[in-house]
Amino acid sequence: MPDMGVSFAKAQPYGLSGEEMALALLCNPFLLPGPLGTYVAFGSLGEPLHDVGVSRTLEYAEVLSRLLCNPMQLSTKAVVSEQVAARLAKLEAPLNPLVTIVTLRAAAKLEPGAPSPWERLESLRRLRKAGLYPMVFLRPLMPGLEEDALEIVREAKRYGAVAVVLGGLRVTPSIVTRLKAAGVDVSSVLSEVGDRLREGVQVSVPSRALKEAVAEEARRIGLTPLYSACCASTLNVYLKTGRRVPCPGLDFVDERFCAKCPVNCRGVRVEIDPEEVKWAVRELLGVEAEVEEEGFELILRVSDARGALSRLKRKATHRVVVETAYRRRLRVRSVQG
Repeated sequence: MPDMGVSFAKAQPYGLSGEEMALALLCNPFLLPGPLGTYVAFGSLGEPLHDVGVSRTLEYAEVLSRLLCNPMQLSTKAVVSEQVAARLAKLEAPLNPLVTIVTLRAAAKLEPGAPSPWERLESLRRLRKAGLYPMVFLRPLMPGLEEDALEIVREAKRYGAVAVVLGGLRVTPSIVTRLKAAGVDVSSVLSEVGDRLREGVQVSVPSRALKEAVAEEARRIGLTPLYSACCASTLNVYLKTGRRVPCPGLDFVDERFCAKCPVNCRGVRVEIDPEEVKWAVRELLGVEAEVEEEGFELILRVSDARGALSRLKRKATHRVVVETAYRRRLRVRSVQG
């Protein structure tokens, strides 16, 4: 977080009320409101269930569920009480609880300020008992703790998790310094990232083999492995509502992060009205185009491809909204192409 300009020296809740937060989100050009719209995430930059902010988080979730109806996700390392689990379970909009656990054996060193992993496993149990579909957030996967990761998956299943979200480690020089200070052997990390490590830039540590090993163990014991938080919310919507709605992050298009979960996004038929898309592209992106559907892409046939690409680049936020709405990538082609 410090590398992202966020201090974790002192915890404090946001100052906005629930209604003010709803308005702020509606003013965000990246947001597509509604049950088929953008996923709303609690916990991407802080602990939403920290003692000083848990009541505010619950207020936000309840107001956003009522006013916006967007699917929501909450990632936490906190102890989730039965009372909090019960309030989250009453939300009308689907809420995807992710409980972060990255190690069982080295938690005291790596997460000295967080509740023990066993307390967080109990959170999984309470969330599932309340009727939610909790998932364990095993991110980042730590080099040197491979057996630990496998044990986390097994224990998460035993405590009620329905899926595991796997993610690799990203480092900066300051993160490496903090890992060293915690007693972690970072030699394998440094050998993997090499001279790519530089201040202010997060570098991904290759973890494909470890992800595959943990995913294989998850499948063996009956957990669904996932490779993105977006996919976790998509699966949660299906488990809660029975509806198969493709991932708005479009992970299924190139399949790089698609784990082929039970939602089967590629198998869901999304009805596209070319005239409606044509209107949306003209009004939001300023591009006059004929629209053709080609696989998981919407082809915009234009007379000036270079100009259209320039407009799409300038209006990247609106492009995201259009792609989210239709669950298709936008591609520009010349009418002669």
